Amino acid sequence: MAFRKQLAVGAAANLGSISSGMSLGFSAVALPAMQAAHHTPHVSEEQASWIASLVSLGMPAGCLLMSPLLDGLGRRRTLMVVNTPAVLGWLLIATASRSDPWFFYQVYVGRFLTGLAVGLVGTPAVVYAGEVLQTTWRAVVVTWPSLGLSLGIVIVYVMGSLFQENWRFVAGTCCFFPAASIAAVYFLLPESPVWLVSRGRAQEAEATMRYVRNVPREDDLPEDLQQELDAMMNSSTRMERNSSWKDTLSFLRRPEAYKPLLIMNAFFFFQQFSGIFVVILYAVTIVRETGAHVDGYLVTVLIGVSRLVMSVVIGYASTRCGRRLLCNISGVGMALSVGVLAGFLSLTHDGIIGREAAASYGWVPITALLLSVLTGNLGFLTLPFAMLGEVFPAKIRGWASGVTTFIATVFSFLAIKLFPQMKHWMGFHNVFTFYTAVIATGTVTMYFYLPETHGKTLEEIEQCFRGGDRPAGGDKAAEQLVEKG
Repeated sequence: MAFRKQLAVGAAANLGSISSGMSLGFSAVALPAMQAAHHTPHVSEEQASWIASLVSLGMPAGCLLMSPLLDGLGRRRTLMVVNTPAVLGWLLIATASRSDPWFFYQVYVGRFLTGLAVGLVGTPAVVYAGEVLQTTWRAVVVTWPSLGLSLGIVIVYVMGSLFQENWRFVAGTCCFFPAASIAAVYFLLPESPVWLVSRGRAQEAEATMRYVRNVPREDDLPEDLQQELDAMMNSSTRMERNSSWKDTLSFLRRPEAYKPLLIMNAFFFFQQFSGIFVVILYAVTIVRETGAHVDGYLVTVLIGVSRLVMSVVIGYASTRCGRRLLCNISGVGMALSVGVLAGFLSLTHDGIIGREAAASYGWVPITALLLSVLTGNLGFLTLPFAMLGEVFPAKIRGWASGVTTFIATVFSFLAIKLFPQMKHWMGFHNVFTFYTAVIATGTVTMYFYLPETHGKTLEEIEQCFRGGDRPAGGDKAAEQLVEKG
């Protein structure tokens, strides 16, 4: 029964990620109705671009606020606070006025607030799961933010197709999910034991561990659970209540701090510039550019469903496969599929494949596109977020997770914003050649530098970085690294 309690705790912590997926997918189903001739007020192309992009502008701000919230308020209260902007944002959109300019004021502010929540929500859930769950179930739950994100996208796509003209109703329905998340956290989740120990509240930390691991008060703590608590209390790297910026910067000179910081930011760079989010946001345009006679909107729905399916698969696979193995498979799969897409586009561009032949073999780029999404979700898309709650020491976990997520959102904005310009600078076919090169470079880099965290306690992971070595390639080498630590 203990595992059910842990999974319920993990689900409550990650419920807000569904709203994040809805925020990302909402513009795709709302803008066609907003730009219709009979809509009041009329939404121009420029105004539509702001409605779509304001989410990405809110995300970096959310990432910056998340760090002080995690360390100042604690994990539990932060999980409640971060969902509040989403509730307010969806309410503003759902009740948007029908007169100009108030319509735009409400929708713009609402989109920014939901974007702020997207930047805030994911990392606290991953950090919380990493600190309260057993290593076996932590490996599953830390992938759930990606699952929630994919589920949210699919839900908003389905609602948009059912209520094509009533985007206000869709927005009002979306408001339910962050509100439900706040209620679930309030009633189901205790505070993180790591944060409690850092505040000198060891007894409360023990009570939290007993609750999550389903150990009765009258029973002695199991040996492994007692060791976890002892490691929290004795770790020289746990958070300090009055830690200053000077102390934090000084701590960053330690290998257990700067190594995971460099590795995770590099991982996010390769993730964002692999084109995986560009494919999701520009799917219709990309499908049309391939010359395939396929409905671009249908392919977009297939991409959303593929993401959801692979998010479920990754949750299962993470209990049996190491992070490095999933990363390697994902990288190789993406490099091959995007490489095939780039090759097909290049041959079409050079005239080697004519228009009729391109139409006849249109299934090739579409299949490559879907395979790139499937394999990307297996590792490159999910693992960087999943590992945020595992690799950083407790002393800087909140700060480092926030900074890393902020940098990732900046990478995301640049990759998405630059895509149209890159098509003009280097040609559509060469954009995907560039993505293939980034994916290949990222796969090789992560093969040599990404340590294995599967089945390891947070203390063992920290010791891995402190040991001064790095993986020499393969899971076996990563395991040897931990043993040397």
